[in-house]
Amino acid sequence: MLNTIKGNAIVLKTSKAALFAAMLSVSAAPVIGILPVAAQETQPPSFSFSITVPTIVPLGSSMDEATLKDVFTSSFLSHADDLASLDATSITIPELTLNFTVTDSGQTVSTRVTYTDVVLTNVKDGIAESLTIRTAENVSSEGTTTYGESAQQGFDLRRTFEFIGIVRGDAAAAMKPVATSYASAGSKYASPMFNCDIGPTAYGLIEARPAKVSFATVLDAIAGLGDLSREPPPESISNLVRYFADLLTGFRGGAATVGAVDCTVPASVADGTEVSIKLGGMNTGDFEQGVYPSVALNGLSIDAGTMGHGTLENFTLKPTDLNPPIQAIEAETGTLTPQWFEANARRLIPSFGGFSFAGLDLDTVNPDKPGERVKARIGSFDLSLADYFNGIPTVISTSASGIDVPLPQDTTDPQIATLLAAGLTNVNMGFDLAAAWDKDTQTINVDKVGIAGVDLGGMSLSATIGNATEQLFDVNPDIATAASFGVTVKDVTINVTDDGLGAIVWPIAAAQQGISDIEAYRTQMAGFAEGLAIQLLGSTEAARQLGTAVGDFATGRKGELTIQITSKDPKGIALPVFMAAQDNPTVLAGLVEVTGIAK
Repeated sequence: MLNTIKGNAIVLKTSKAALFAAMLSVSAAPVIGILPVAAQETQPPSFSFSITVPTIVPLGSSMDEATLKDVFTSSFLSHADDLASLDATSITIPELTLNFTVTDSGQTVSTRVTYTDVVLTNVKDGIAESLTIRTAENVSSEGTTTYGESAQQGFDLRRTFEFIGIVRGDAAAAMKPVATSYASAGSKYASPMFNCDIGPTAYGLIEARPAKVSFATVLDAIAGLGDLSREPPPESISNLVRYFADLLTGFRGGAATVGAVDCTVPASVADGTEVSIKLGGMNTGDFEQGVYPSVALNGLSIDAGTMGHGTLENFTLKPTDLNPPIQAIEAETGTLTPQWFEANARRLIPSFGGFSFAGLDLDTVNPDKPGERVKARIGSFDLSLADYFNGIPTVISTSASGIDVPLPQDTTDPQIATLLAAGLTNVNMGFDLAAAWDKDTQTINVDKVGIAGVDLGGMSLSATIGNATEQLFDVNPDIATAASFGVTVKDVTINVTDDGLGAIVWPIAAAQQGISDIEAYRTQMAGFAEGLAIQLLGSTEAARQLGTAVGDFATGRKGELTIQITSKDPKGIALPVFMAAQDNPTVLAGLVEVTGIAK
């Protein structure tokens, strides 16, 4: 039998129901599939909320029309258990409108969200075969967003309510699906500031477990905030933080894709030039428990006419592990006071995995010199961070290639002037850095710090740092500083290659000395280098071998030079002593063994 609820619109304006809807709209919109992310501020001074539902059409429903009507009043929470076990052939809401109003310092911002043809089909014991929404519209003073048709498959109301904490469940229970898939036809955003077309969106299976903290506790915590102009009660903040920390570990899955995005900024907004912003698409990986997934943007382009343009083939934000701060919160059995947050600030730092990008190409007007343009090209860049200890990554690597740098014609830098004198207008550079802390051996292995230029050459350095104790990463800055003075240098390896730089630099250097015979000049400098090695290190076989290697490299007979510096003391050389050697290399005499080889 078809039951129809008609008549006056159902309007809700109550405190706890408002808090409930606001919380769901911020924290669980992708899972619920109905409530929007529409609140303009998370803690507004004054907030009101209403739901309007002119008609509900239930078919074969285990909840009668009066109960369903009551669901959209302040009694929603009291019917959560009924919804969690709902049976129905279908539940249809032809139109559902939510109104949010925020008032702050006499200014009011309103948002209206309207959904049309919201349909739950084939619902058995709280699990709907599908939840579809034909269209949706979000209207506010900032602009209007219209959404195409969307469909969520395998929507489990009970597990959704358990995940949020509305219905109590066993937090130790295994994860189970709250939605098997979701797809939407895309959306459009229009405002005086910019307009956007956003392509289809889809995400995969999402699983969740019941919450550890009840939603009633959350509502009480929000109500306990009281006057937001005053310091919030620690108990309320503590309960809210614990709730959201639990949510982050309470679900997984949801790998998503977003179609092409095409936006324009009118000329009236962008200083007389229309700006076009396009994105080929976006995708994210699966959420893991407490781990925010990777996010990749592809095919980004910005075109501002004569003002400039830029493209970026890919930008990827690597996963961020939130488990360390979550574990710090869970380990504290008492109230999370402001003093606790201050004392544990380092432990609350998420483990950010880094980012990478490729294919950056920029050409824009120089803001300091409007008559000139700034151009930059980077083939690729990568930053990877891992194995955090007290909020600090202990494994670090970063690299870049294809950094195409135009050389400024009006430079005062002597090195750049040398390259310009050789006829170069730009250089193509790259760099590498990789280092890791070994807790067991208390060493920091600097695998590589290097820079290289295409058709020029490069230089790299590797080293082993000793006595790198845990105190080096201590949360107390005084302890960490004291520990840094205790580190030692066990060995350093320097590698230099000449892939064309020598042919540029030596002729210029010879000309500055008034020498026309370049080969003779290089031989002279090689002899000086050999003599310097013996002077600094003494007349030893190692010193002579080093001098010969440096000489061979200086003359161009060999294109690669490697110098190895090793501490005679297995514990290493105190860092201040090693740093002093930059100005006076003789301080290392007797403390190190130095070898060199050219090839």
